[in-house]
Amino acid sequence: MRNLLKIIIIIFTVITLVSIGCVLEASANVKFSNIEVYEIKDGTAKLKWATDQPTKGIVYFGNSPDNLDRYIGYSLYDHYHKTVLTGLQKNKTYYYKIVAIDKAQNKTEAFLQTFSTKGMKKLETTRPRFVEKKILQVISDAAALSWTTSEKTNATIYCGVDPDSLNKKAVYKSYDKKHELFIHKLKPETKYYLKIVAKDKSGNKASAFLVFNTHSRTKTAPDVTIYKIEPLSFDANMIFPRMAIVKFKTNLVAKSVIYYGSKSGKHKHKVNISTSRQLNHQIRLSDLEPSTTYYYKIKAHGSFHKKSTTTKEMSFTTRPLTKQFTDGSLIKGFDYKVYVISGNSKRWIKSADIFEKLGYKWDWIQTISGVLLNEYSEGKNISSAKSHPDGALIKYHDSDAVYLLENRKKRPFSSARAFLRRGHSWDKIIMVSKKEKYKTGDYL
Repeated sequence: MRNLLKIIIIIFTVITLVSIGCVLEASANVKFSNIEVYEIKDGTAKLKWATDQPTKGIVYFGNSPDNLDRYIGYSLYDHYHKTVLTGLQKNKTYYYKIVAIDKAQNKTEAFLQTFSTKGMKKLETTRPRFVEKKILQVISDAAALSWTTSEKTNATIYCGVDPDSLNKKAVYKSYDKKHELFIHKLKPETKYYLKIVAKDKSGNKASAFLVFNTHSRTKTAPDVTIYKIEPLSFDANMIFPRMAIVKFKTNLVAKSVIYYGSKSGKHKHKVNISTSRQLNHQIRLSDLEPSTTYYYKIKAHGSFHKKSTTTKEMSFTTRPLTKQFTDGSLIKGFDYKVYVISGNSKRWIKSADIFEKLGYKWDWIQTISGVLLNEYSEGKNISSAKSHPDGALIKYHDSDAVYLLENRKKRPFSSARAFLRRGHSWDKIIMVSKKEKYKTGDYL
């Protein structure tokens, strides 16, 4: 009877361990394979990939690694996936990443990848498309308008009070995607109809229509003014150790630029804030020094009747740097980039292959807020696995010594107590080959 009871207990234990193992396996990160972009033609590209467990997903893509502004969903749970990316342009580099979602709704991101549409055959009969069109602002004798097309176009603009007889004409000669135009010599308190005819380099055309009313007559053309400038003093939501957000409004649509520097009266830096005309303006100034006072002026220009204005000098002081991570810490924000902390800088590891060859583990990465991430300036990117950055804990196969890399030297720990006293973990020691050589520094 006792033997039978022992057998039952053993069987129950094995079943429990197997069940736990299955749960652990199901909750593990999804592994991607066979990612491929193919059949790039006529403004489209096919994308396929495989996952080691059934997932659905989202593919994010765009022209910039920092702005994957388009996406397509894949809602079927499967191991093998195919989708089509559309709206592609010829001779462009596109960036994309795949986010896999398992049945428990856990998300796993693939590393950012690219493909090129160089040599893509595109049907030349495709008409341009209006992505956006709007009246930016109207005054008594003029109107400002903007429009965006799906490809580079020029345009002819027709305007008039009779929708069947648009007798005013303007020409936008250069080929662009984003367009802005002023229409002058309008009558006050009058309703106008406007037609934009956009044409691409192949001669394909598309039309768009707008309607607006001019304002009451004024004695003189209004001057452009800048108001509601922030920050004028310390603001915890806008001023950080290495970054500051400056925003303001203009009464007339205008472009804008900021001049700033760390000495009063000497504004050696110039940054365009609004390259398109608008009423609300905002700029994020980066690569600033902590605990430093910056002096700045703002200029608004390119408004109606070529009006412009510049503010008096103002200032703000950046916050002191709060160092929360030791050298060698792995961090990331809410995008795909993984960084290694080095002093007051963050160094981007440029690929998953380099990350793994350096001996790093994915569960060593800490995800932090964008605000905290921006406190660290951009350091030199890590584009090779031939050597490790400062802060890495390394050990050679033929030795028991553990080293901390510091200032490009390997510093040995004098004892296990010294290792633990500095807050290090044994499971974060990286085994390296003899080919990876460093000068030996002082004991820790």
